[in-house]
Amino acid sequence: MFRNFREIENQAQRVGPLRAVALFPDDPGVMRAMADGKSLGLVEPILVGDRSRIETVAHEVSMPLAGVEIIDLNDPQKAANFCLETVVNGQASFIIKGNILTTYLYRSLIQNTGVLAPDQVPCTLCFHQAIGIDKIFVITDPGVNILPNAETKQKILTNGINVLHHMGCSKPRVMILAAQRIDGSDSTAIKDAITIRQTCSSSLHTEFEICTANNLYQAFSDHGISQDTFPDLFGTQSGNR
Repeated sequence: MFRNFREIENQAQRVGPLRAVALFPDDPGVMRAMADGKSLGLVEPILVGDRSRIETVAHEVSMPLAGVEIIDLNDPQKAANFCLETVVNGQASFIIKGNILTTYLYRSLIQNTGVLAPDQVPCTLCFHQAIGIDKIFVITDPGVNILPNAETKQKILTNGINVLHHMGCSKPRVMILAAQRIDGSDSTAIKDAITIRQTCSSSLHTEFEICTANNLYQAFSDHGISQDTFPDLFGTQSGNR
């Protein structure tokens, strides 16, 4: 398992540059990232959006466009759809979101998942690195699925576990985040967490470990966080109620 983003960057350099499609990269920060990725040998950029704005911003950050493919698309949804299609068709390896509402990209993701993998759930994974925690940890789906039921939450967790396996984490430690109501009664999130843990236990899963605690306070009540037992994956439950 990668311990930090520097290790990921080093591995990416060993793999060599991959084609990355940038959706509306007419933002100085995004364009600088594309320029840095290209100079470090991490990506071969494809820039999708308004050509004139892309060229203007590239000039502002001194990014040379010689040999860089630019796809002139002004409509945000058509541009998002195009970017997803390039990845689905194997013409690019991943998408970098630029100066565009995430909604457009989510809509394309949901539509493509419904066609290509209707048994799965489109979701996002957010990777984090924090001072004092010597490993990258992941938080699932903070925005795509609203008020998911227990079955959907379990599919989201499965997706996160599979991604961590591909990153070299052979047995991710998983915590399902859930909170009780103010009056102390069990919320739907608590009940769903119990259901998911029971399902995982009854299925005798060995490729991951589920924490019994519902939050970090329960897991480390003495306020001494142990890196060995700190979760690799946090399952959030959007719309806790």
